[in-house]
Amino acid sequence: MAAVVDKDHSCDLESFAAEMKKSLPAYARPVFLRLLKEVHQTSTFKFQKVDLRKEGYDPTVVKDKLFYLDLRECRYKPLDEEAFGKIQSGQIKL
Repeated sequence: MAAVVDKDHSCDLESFAAEMKKSLPAYARPVFLRLLKEVHQTSTFKFQKVDLRKEGYDPTVVKDKLFYLDLRECRYKPLDEEAFGKIQSGQIKL
């Protein structure tokens, strides 16, 4: 999963996916994408990743926008409860 700060909701997911495909091998591309309004930091400016890891990619827990990489179409699609259930049951292959 990659967590990206997108304050003004201007992230172009099509070009992001294309750039990831061009720049990274398949095993290194983020399968899940989380768009954050801000990143919480400690007093020493370290990112607080523990909470992000605990929440995972469950749309019932996470309040930020979530996306998953559809390998057939090579683009990021919204991760809602329906898609999450299909991923958990194996209907959507990652």
